[in-house]
Amino acid sequence: MADQQVIPTVSFDSDDELVDLLPPLEWDYETALSNRHTYLTPVIGTFQATTKPILLRRGEGAYLYDADGNRFIDTVAQNQAISVGYRNPFVYAAVKQQLSEIQHCSTMWMHPGPAAFAKAVIAKMPPGDWVCHLLSSGSEAVELAILMARVYTQRHTIVALRQAFHGAAGATALAATAISRFHQMLPGASGIVHVTNPDQYRGIHGPGIDPYLDELRASVASSTNGEVAGFIFEPVQGYGGVIPLPSEYVRAAAALTRESGGVVISDEVQTGVGRTGAHFFGFMEHDVVPDMVVMAKGIGNGFPLSVVIVRREIAEAMTSRVFMSTMGSNPTTSAAGRGVLAALEHQGLQENARVVGEHAIGLFRELQEKYEVVGDVRGRGLMIGMELVKDRETKEPAAELTAAVADQISDAVIVSKSGAHANVLRLVPPLCLSSQDAEEVVERLDAALAKLT
Repeated sequence: MADQQVIPTVSFDSDDELVDLLPPLEWDYETALSNRHTYLTPVIGTFQATTKPILLRRGEGAYLYDADGNRFIDTVAQNQAISVGYRNPFVYAAVKQQLSEIQHCSTMWMHPGPAAFAKAVIAKMPPGDWVCHLLSSGSEAVELAILMARVYTQRHTIVALRQAFHGAAGATALAATAISRFHQMLPGASGIVHVTNPDQYRGIHGPGIDPYLDELRASVASSTNGEVAGFIFEPVQGYGGVIPLPSEYVRAAAALTRESGGVVISDEVQTGVGRTGAHFFGFMEHDVVPDMVVMAKGIGNGFPLSVVIVRREIAEAMTSRVFMSTMGSNPTTSAAGRGVLAALEHQGLQENARVVGEHAIGLFRELQEKYEVVGDVRGRGLMIGMELVKDRETKEPAAELTAAVADQISDAVIVSKSGAHANVLRLVPPLCLSSQDAEEVVERLDAALAKLT
């Protein structure tokens, strides 16, 4: 008889003894930086908040702490992935309870967690026959939303806006992104038509919406066969520079899309989960109901969770073929999502985003009055952008100054640079940021601008 494999029993008095057997973590800064350069892809160096990366060890609420214990106010929220704060008790409890039972269950079988999360998310939607498809990332969710739009309509063309960000991975999601620095030196996926976004500060047609709608109509008439699969938009463009879309434009674009046979997709990866303050979803500000909603980032509070909320009839069009995602509908990430929704409800974080956001944008506008280099301040809730320019008349972007400001305050405040020209400082913190935190951020920005200008 063949020898039987016997897995040895592992028994220790504490978790710490088991952790000691894991590959070690190196907390010395120079060692950690060397390991990053040696063992991780150099591509990650193309997208970092400061020239010299900060070595982060822990987080609490809206604060981060480095390996030496220095505290930072986090206004980036790990690219808006942290919505309800670091170590939020609701998320922590939900995930801990789930991990004590089973960490993953494929949709080939069944666990109540994904459906419980989906039910709670759908309760935030306007009335309708909605279903959820759970995935792991925003790019993955955008890919699926566009695929469903094409299968359902039996059309190919997707209309998107310039300066949109819909993902940096996945051929179709990347093609829908319209910021050049995210594109590799290769042809993009077919079937994406970009039209000028109605940027009321820097738009090539100036303020107002009529010229932008004229371009949209002309593009559909000239760059398609007159039929489209869908229109995808961000209620407030995020990486594009925190650009709120005019409601009249969104409503008219949605109507034109549906007249052309397409569906409307709202990309809420950055605007969802109460970030804009007034509503749970950004599209609600525009008084339009999309056919699909894409969520990610903050809905998982740092756990890899994304959602496509879609009308049932659109989802049913996919059922003639097999579609699956191995890690989609993971019960642990679903638990994190349930924790996020509970935290929003019981900690009043959406209202906090509204109140603190209004206070913060007022402080930013005081900087605009004080410094000529501050060309524009805009946003909704805790999604605020301050655009720096060399000249207010020409609006020439001040990208170098923006990077210098981010570096200057990086000893206490973490900020990010966005916009097509990387000249917009974004305030997109965890929704638990306080008014006092916002005041401290603006004080540091004030000092940096005074020194650098």
